[in-house]
Amino acid sequence: MICGFKYSAVFLSSALLVGLQIVLMQVMAQIQGHHFAYIIIALALLGFGCSGTVLALARGFLMRHLAKALPLSLLLAAFSVLAFLPVCFTFAAKTDFQLLFAEWQAWWPMLISASAAFLPFFFGAVFLGLVFVSDTQNIGKLYAANLTGSACGAALAIAALHMLHPENILPLCAALFSVAAFFAGPRGTGSISMLCAVLFVAGLKLGYFSQPHTLSPYKPVSYALQLPKAEITVDRPHPMGRIQIVTAPALRTGAGISLQHGGDIPAAPHMFRSGEGYGAFPADAEIFKNSLHALPAALPDSVPRRVLILHASGSLAIPLLLKESGIEQLDAVEPHPVAAELTQNFFGDTRLNVIPRDGRAFLGQTGSQYDLILLPQQGAFGGGTGLQALQEDYLITRESFHAIWDRLSDDGILFFPVYLDRPPRRILKLLALTADILRESGINDPAAHIAALRSWDMIGVAVFKNPPDGNVQERLAAFARSNGFDRLWIPGEGPSKSDGFHLTQDSLLEDGFAALLGTEEDSRAFQENYLFRITPPTDSRPYFHQFIRWDKLAEINAVFGSGNIAFVEMGAVLVGITALLLAAASFILIVTPLFALGWPRGGRLGVFLYFSGIGLGFMFLEIALIQQFTLFWGHPLYSAAGVIAALLCGMGIGSFFTARLPDCPKILIAAPVAAAGLALLLPLALPVFMSSALSWPEFWKWTGGIILLLLPATALGTVFPLMLRRLDNTLPHQVPWAWGINGCFSVLAAPLAVLIAMQGGFPVVGLAAALCYFVAVAAAGFFMLRSLPKA
Repeated sequence: MICGFKYSAVFLSSALLVGLQIVLMQVMAQIQGHHFAYIIIALALLGFGCSGTVLALARGFLMRHLAKALPLSLLLAAFSVLAFLPVCFTFAAKTDFQLLFAEWQAWWPMLISASAAFLPFFFGAVFLGLVFVSDTQNIGKLYAANLTGSACGAALAIAALHMLHPENILPLCAALFSVAAFFAGPRGTGSISMLCAVLFVAGLKLGYFSQPHTLSPYKPVSYALQLPKAEITVDRPHPMGRIQIVTAPALRTGAGISLQHGGDIPAAPHMFRSGEGYGAFPADAEIFKNSLHALPAALPDSVPRRVLILHASGSLAIPLLLKESGIEQLDAVEPHPVAAELTQNFFGDTRLNVIPRDGRAFLGQTGSQYDLILLPQQGAFGGGTGLQALQEDYLITRESFHAIWDRLSDDGILFFPVYLDRPPRRILKLLALTADILRESGINDPAAHIAALRSWDMIGVAVFKNPPDGNVQERLAAFARSNGFDRLWIPGEGPSKSDGFHLTQDSLLEDGFAALLGTEEDSRAFQENYLFRITPPTDSRPYFHQFIRWDKLAEINAVFGSGNIAFVEMGAVLVGITALLLAAASFILIVTPLFALGWPRGGRLGVFLYFSGIGLGFMFLEIALIQQFTLFWGHPLYSAAGVIAALLCGMGIGSFFTARLPDCPKILIAAPVAAAGLALLLPLALPVFMSSALSWPEFWKWTGGIILLLLPATALGTVFPLMLRRLDNTLPHQVPWAWGINGCFSVLAAPLAVLIAMQGGFPVVGLAAALCYFVAVAAAGFFMLRSLPKA
């Protein structure tokens, strides 16, 4: 392979491997409703780890046939994208997450899907590993090409998702893998060139003619499309999620409508985002006057003039409020630009201003005051299965609610509808958050500022900036009586003793409201003793939908029955199980085969501690940064692409300069020490930066965020190549072990980081990353440098 083409092949293949991760996250979000970023990243790392094992087991054979092994590994990556990724998506769609915890056979589709997704990363990593091992003297430049290529791949994947559907992008990735294989092959080899041409043409043709991926039959859009005469009228790609609008004569919406409503419920177009319900566009809002959505406009003395709806796409409140002549301005903030455009065009009212921006960014930027602020509907009909627990929600945190409270006028009302779940969780967590914000704003009696009604499927809560007077209580009683709603909480009085439209088996809701709206001591005691986690979320732990308490598992099993907790809180349980499966897979596929070679003496413990420490430390830091930057850049996919691009680009710069650094103990120890300090400081410093920069224009937010990540990433990029160069100069047989150990623990770190963040928050993940890097420091200082001869 010609030297210039070598760097081109490394750059292009690295870009494709990272771009493939970003596109796969989008595909999984469409097929199953969640991006599963940590699993995609872990599978990619598993492929890299396994490549190290292959290099260890077959190093002699591969080095003797290096000229053919390099292009063939990339051709196999291209073939895997074309042949095995469709298998991955087919079996991903067949995975029923609820059955995973009832029948062991239900795991097979998920395992087959993961195995198929693993293959392109494995073959691509074999190519990179061969290049690195065969030319360690230029490892700094090669590692720089690898990391900068990876950074460009993340950015290009986002750009491609703006224009094309994922099913069109993936075959094009296969075509580009064949281009990289052509660069990697020896000149004048006809058979290799022919294979490259065949796969290149196949990738282009399949990219043009690809059909949409099969979605899970359990997704809402799949159900909608089974209705008679259902059709998709809008289908538009976007990195934040594919937007589809489905119409059908039987497709209706009636969330929160009173059971006393006697009229018809007309059909309405429904919008879906990545296959999940994202609202509806009812042509006639008259029926929703008999719903909980009408409550905030029915309570004040006059119709609110200025209204703000956060994350408003398809909100049933929009057509209802536009019926009110007294409303002068209705600002609807919607983070998805395609959904925002469709919402604005559908209603066409000059009073409606749909703002395509994230809710937190808008709250930080605007100085306007609103008479009414509405939050998006929370939960799902029937309570859901807890898969949302994996998703960060920065709109429902302490910091967000303080910003919302500041935007309310003196007589303003905050309103949020919540689906009922049993036992109650979402409504109590929202109530605990609201009560804390009121107390922190100087209100000693939150109970006097809150009104709540309960229907058969939903609870509506109105929070008043100032205590409502008797007229409001009379209107609350009249609205509840006319629609058959129960007054779950009357301001200053408590639950109604006369309403009995919707009876329950227990008084958990009433007791929860009384405790959470009572004294601060009563609220804390209730939260500590409650079966589920209902403590208010924060920006450092923004998991509103995470309710499971590991210290209460025995009690939870007593309520739901042994083994049934996963049907209620699936998200956290699923992360824990996948962590165990990935740990087993990485040990079996990466570490176990290496024992067949034996582990050469000299530096073994140091190699293990150093490369496992930096593998865990870096991935802990990367996953935590992806989760934190979701707030700053507005979407998990943007965050994943931006963080990966910035970190890898900075690490590429750092690794490039390692060739100029001397191979001496001080440098080898200083690199992981600097990494440990950065891992500790970054998660703590980011909230300070984000709080001031959240309202910046998008261009400057991206520029500032990437610069902020580039600088520390440059230091992080020296940790791996410095010690790999040292190993190659002293103990070359340890190099494949170092590669494999690093990959194994990197795989394990991805789900572990999510679990730690969900339970302890991002600063705890940063602390864990710093501790791992300090283990590497100890390895370099006390084990490795003592056991390795001086260079």
